[in-house]
Amino acid sequence: MLDKINDTTILLKSEIGQYEIDQLKMSAAVSSLELFRINQTQSKCDVSTRIGFTAGVTSSSSSWSSGTLIFPNVITNVGNGYNPIDGVFTAPRAGVYVFFVNVQSYSNNAIYVDIVLNGATKVRAMVDQGSQEYNDAGPNLAVLSLQTGDRVWVKHHSGQGYYTDSNGPITTFSGFLI
Repeated sequence: MLDKINDTTILLKSEIGQYEIDQLKMSAAVSSLELFRINQTQSKCDVSTRIGFTAGVTSSSSSWSSGTLIFPNVITNVGNGYNPIDGVFTAPRAGVYVFFVNVQSYSNNAIYVDIVLNGATKVRAMVDQGSQEYNDAGPNLAVLSLQTGDRVWVKHHSGQGYYTDSNGPITTFSGFLI
């Protein structure tokens, strides 16, 4: 009978030891998850990780017909990725970005512009030549996966001219990290 009690005691001590080990593992897992949650919350709230811009043209052009469309009127440039001198957005960090362009035709001109990533056209915005003497809009949007240092801009494809309004830009380029 004493042997049976000793065997039971040894078994119980072993089970208690295993229980304590399992508790420590569970506590470590909970601590790890809590640290992960805190890091995620901080990165979502950290304004230094936010990136986005909107820029527009400040005056109309009836003859623009080549090269990069430069948007010198910067409305916002969080993260300073957009350069209003050369019209190029350079990704400050890797991630998935949304880019939007709106081009307004000059009079009834046709105009086609591309959103370009590192020299490769991704999407095209177009305003086809109309029969009326008024300005038409051609918007488009692209969701692009960028690496740090990737460059995105708007370039001429065909047609000529763009329009803007004295009360605020109509031909615009925007992008932001999602």
